[in-house]
Order: sequence, then structure tokens, then C-alpha cells
Amino acid sequence: MTREERMHPPIDELALYSGRDCGLLDKWRIARHVATCSQCTSDVEAFRSAEKKLHAAVGEMPFGVNWDRLSEEMTANIHLGLEAGECVAPPKAPPVRLDWRAAIVMAGLAGALVGAWVLNPISRHGTGELALRPPKVELRTTSAGLELNENGNSLVLLHGPGRSQQPAMIVSSPGSLRARYVDADTGQITINNVYSE
Repeated sequence: MTREERMHPPIDELALYSGRDCGLLDKWRIARHVATCSQCTSDVEAFRSAEKKLHAAVGEMPFGVNWDRLSEEMTANIHLGLEAGECVAPPKAPPVRLDWRAAIVMAGLAGALVGAWVLNPISRHGTGELALRPPKVELRTTSAGLELNENGNSLVLLHGPGRSQQPAMIVSSPGSLRARYVDADTGQITINNVYSE
């Protein structure tokens, strides 16, 4: 784009100038340019010629047509249509806010967390530091069956009546115990596996 092309006012400003619809400062600036530029002068003359042809065509319109009145009515109808469009716009969603049910859920969650913290098996050392007590897990056999003992709590896997009193025990790895019972009446074999981590 050359310097002269950048200096020319845009075509829409020339159209407003030719119809005497631009502001005072724009009118003064464009008038100075049009006085020295033959191209912009011919554009302004073309706009004014088109305006004269339009006024001649308006003169041929039916009697009693008032263009100013029609223009005002069209503008009012456009504004009315825009306002009607705003009335039928989709409703705005209400803002999300926490109510009493959410507060109850949050309080329950906080209570569960505090309860878990209090009931966690923690021992305090003389240094004031907290440390978890390592669980003490024992697997052993008894005359009743296999027993899993953890921190004083035990779970016993009983073998039922009619089974041999001496089960075959197999220790396959640390933390696992296997017992095999043979039913004296039917000869069926029951195998129990107990694992601890």
C-alpha cells in the first residue's frame, strides 16, 4: 500500500461526507483531502449523483408516502424486535450455592476423618514424634484349626467334626499357612490356605 493510498479516507467516510452525515472534524479533514485529490473528488461526486437519482425515484412514489415517518417506524420495529428477543432468551441458571444438606455432608466427612485419625493405631515415643505400631501377625495351628492372630485379635478357621485330628500342615512361605483335612467318613479332602501381609 502506497503512502497516497494510506492517506485516502475510507470509502464509508467518503459516503458519509457526500451525504453530509459526518461530524465536524471529519467533515473538515475529508474536505481538505477532497480539495487536493481527484480520485476522492470523483468518488464523492458519484455518491452525490446516486443520491440525486434516489431522490428522483422517490418523487415517483405514491402520493402521501412520508419516508421520514417510515424510517422512524422501521427503527422502532427493529428496537421492538430486539427487546422481544431478550424476553424469550433462555433463562439464566441461578448461581450454585451450598445449602444445609451440603453442610451436613461436609460435617459428616470431617467427623469421619477425625474419627479415623483418633482410632488409628499410633504410639507416641518419648521424643514426641508419632509412629505407627507395626502389626504383629502370627499364623499357627491349634487342635481346632488354623489361627490368625493380629495384635491380640484372632481368627480361627475351624475344621469340622468327623475330620482327622491331625491335619497335614504346610508352610510354603513366610506369612502363609496351609492345612489339609481328610474326612474320616467320606474320604474327602478339605484344603485351607491362610495368608497374611
